Amino acid sequence: MEPYDHSPPIVDLIASFGSKKPPSGKHKIKHFAAARAEAGSPTSSQERRLTAKGLRPTKARASVLSTLEKVAPSCLDASRMYRILSTQFDRLSAGSIYRALHDLWTAGLLVRTEGARRRAFYAIKPEALNDQSDTLRCQCGERLVFIEDLALREHLRSRAFGAGFAVDEGSIFTITTTCAKCR
Repeated sequence: MEPYDHSPPIVDLIASFGSKKPPSGKHKIKHFAAARAEAGSPTSSQERRLTAKGLRPTKARASVLSTLEKVAPSCLDASRMYRILSTQFDRLSAGSIYRALHDLWTAGLLVRTEGARRRAFYAIKPEALNDQSDTLRCQCGERLVFIEDLALREHLRSRAFGAGFAVDEGSIFTITTTCAKCR
């Protein structure tokens, strides 16, 4: 009778613990996008956006983008994002959510706004949106709407310039108000 031979020997597992290379044998952890491509499923719009920005399409990053697309124009903070995603995925930690949010924000895929008690809220930045878009933001931080109105933008620029503000081409206006949900 042959010994059970389907997993790497325990010595190999112990020796590879802490190394950057996965243990030899059949039990290698596959990259999220590579595993999906091998399974024949098409890459999602989130994965395409991530690779366009030079980010690896991990499960955490793709899930965060997908969740923010579903709740738009609402914004989510990290703890609420974790509560939503932890019901869908067993192995997604709070730390991976925080890292994914930071990576996506740094890459320019998300917009970060401040809400009540200085909590950071995140919203997905629409693909067609340029970097010079104005926003309409709720005081609580949980709602962010992007405004693309050139007439309004020019009116705000002229009012700001008339009031003594230094207005240049890169100036972005954020109008803060209260949404109907917060009333």
